[in-house]
Amino acid sequence: MAQRKFGPALSAAERKLLHAAPMRALAWLGPDDDPDSPANDTAQAEHWGAERTVRATVLIWLASDAEASRFVHPSGLGLAGARIDGKLDLSYATVDKPITIVKCYIPDGIDLSSARVEDFEVRRSRTGSIDGDMSIVHRDLSFQMGDYGAMSFMRSKIDGSLDLSGARIVDGGTATVNLVEANIGGDVIFHQHFTTNGNVDARLAKIAHDLSFHDSAFAGEGGLNAERATIGGTIYWVEVKHTAKTTLDLENARAGAIWDDEASWPAPGNLIVSGFVYGEIAGGPTDAAARLKWLALQPPGYRPQPYRQLAKVLGETGREEGATDVRIAKEVALRRHGNLSWFQRAWNMMLEVTIGYGYKPLRALWWIAGFVVLGTILFRWGYYLRIITPTEEAAYREFVGSGEAPPHYPIFNPFVYSLENFLPVVELHQDKYWRPNPRHGMRGRVTLAGNRLDSTSLPSRFLRWYLWIHILAGWTITPLLFAGLSGLVRPD
Repeated sequence: MAQRKFGPALSAAERKLLHAAPMRALAWLGPDDDPDSPANDTAQAEHWGAERTVRATVLIWLASDAEASRFVHPSGLGLAGARIDGKLDLSYATVDKPITIVKCYIPDGIDLSSARVEDFEVRRSRTGSIDGDMSIVHRDLSFQMGDYGAMSFMRSKIDGSLDLSGARIVDGGTATVNLVEANIGGDVIFHQHFTTNGNVDARLAKIAHDLSFHDSAFAGEGGLNAERATIGGTIYWVEVKHTAKTTLDLENARAGAIWDDEASWPAPGNLIVSGFVYGEIAGGPTDAAARLKWLALQPPGYRPQPYRQLAKVLGETGREEGATDVRIAKEVALRRHGNLSWFQRAWNMMLEVTIGYGYKPLRALWWIAGFVVLGTILFRWGYYLRIITPTEEAAYREFVGSGEAPPHYPIFNPFVYSLENFLPVVELHQDKYWRPNPRHGMRGRVTLAGNRLDSTSLPSRFLRWYLWIHILAGWTITPLLFAGLSGLVRPD
């Protein structure tokens, strides 16, 4: 059949391939079948001669011709140690048996565009560019442990997994692996020193299981672009070597989980996770502090969704305190990057320091306690200096004369006085009877109309100003405490 198709001048390598096709055997066309033999080193494949060269047209005919393929073993075609002359062009072809290519040199590349193939595996080989746009692969597709040209499987459908473990793709331009709108029923795997200096473009891809980068390297300005991709399983980003220009773009992507490590995170400004939705953090840092460092790697600007998503995941996995810290960090980011007016920024800071934006309302108790204690100290000092005086006239005259209020007059209590003036609408019968008197200097000396030039009146004026601040702080912090406890001021 081959002689009728190609003439009697079939090479020895082509005859060997034809004889092996009906058997479950990998046809080694080199001088030996040792993959590690120097004779099978694809780096020297330019020097391989005719004795191990197979025309691409022969292999295409054997794989796709309906009559010829009937004689191929059900396990498929297996070819090793060969140089394939011409492009392996299976575009628009239907190949109903697996193809396995090991330790081969295909300088003109492979074309699977719009083809329908079974399992297609290339290992430890060296090829030109690989075009698989719109192809359908009924099982697995593998390009492992070799040097390959740029690959494109745009809008392809792979029922199994796509495995690029150990592949080196460094001369393919900007988009070295194109999976745009691909539909993959298994995993997409980049393991075992996968290396590229370009982009892995998985925009709008649908991956039923995992998208896994483990022990991989991005050597140039590229990275992973999985914008709007859907990953049913986990995104692994572990032991990834990268440069300062490597990007990780997960904008508007969806995944069941993420698993990463801090050493693999990209440089500041190169992480894009706005709109990224994930179900859990399956591995890697899980505490809020580390994950906030992760979010800080985003480009400058305010993006609330990544904070909400992280808080949601932490809360659902029982890390409520961490979720609260993330929600607070979101509001801090709003103040820093949200283009707020000065008043909005001031109010934002007030909510942070007093009640933690409503997520930590009991923080206000420390402020209340601080003001009350400070007020107690200052008002006790003011009473000792006799610049806090009775408000009733008769009691005031006796206090000025003797330094003591009448026996019937309420005794001054600095703690109660401080507490009453701080808490709104609380009446403890101290503020009504005692006030800082701006006309009194130290030791009760009376000044003329509170003469500002009299240095002895400075403490009384200071205490009067502090009392106003004390009262205003109480009217601000106390309502915020109750608003925080009720959840009225929480942004989300």
